[in-house]
Amino acid sequence: MRCLMCDGIKERTGLYALLWSDDPLCERCRSEWERRDIHTRLDGVPLYAPYIYNEAFSRCLIQYKECMDEALAGVFLYGLAAKLRRMYAGYTVVLMPSAEEKIQERGFCHLEKMFKPLGMPLLDPFEKTENRSQKSLSAREREKIREVIRLRPDAVLPRRILLADDTLTSGSTMRAALSAIDRKRHKVRCFAVSLSRAGIPHKLPFLSDIGIIDKPVNSRRK
Repeated sequence: MRCLMCDGIKERTGLYALLWSDDPLCERCRSEWERRDIHTRLDGVPLYAPYIYNEAFSRCLIQYKECMDEALAGVFLYGLAAKLRRMYAGYTVVLMPSAEEKIQERGFCHLEKMFKPLGMPLLDPFEKTENRSQKSLSAREREKIREVIRLRPDAVLPRRILLADDTLTSGSTMRAALSAIDRKRHKVRCFAVSLSRAGIPHKLPFLSDIGIIDKPVNSRRK
């Protein structure tokens, strides 16, 4: 079998890898991802991220989102599904919104495909009123993103909500979603597959001074 990222033949080393591992990435590509267990808070809400957003993760995410490589959907949460189902039992995964133009361009909702392998309920209740790419925005401009994110008029939110995104950098999108939720009525948690290195441990304003756990994780452990 070939690696979905580098197209190299996947060479397995070790008994576990030879007998049971079905990772879509080869060991070299997977090892370039910086695995951590990061527990912090976003506006007082518990936030968990298993990866650091580094160059290797970014390449894979761009290949998936911008090059429309749907086959990569399963690589991001590979080996994490059972853990996340235990951590967030009873929660509904609430996806951060993508611009409708981007969804039409890709032909699929990238977050829906990314989180579907969890086997948890999925909900897409938010919408963007205009298409703004955050890559070229300043920190102040990113804060204004909450002005273009809102709940759909017919949205009905569950009691337990897990706000989910692929990457969290400034935190502006997820903070906009949090501001639209009545936290007295809903129990909310946040999850991002990766977290910007600039936010470890307290470099960005959305990170609190408490609850930070940043532990390296053996990338071969599943």
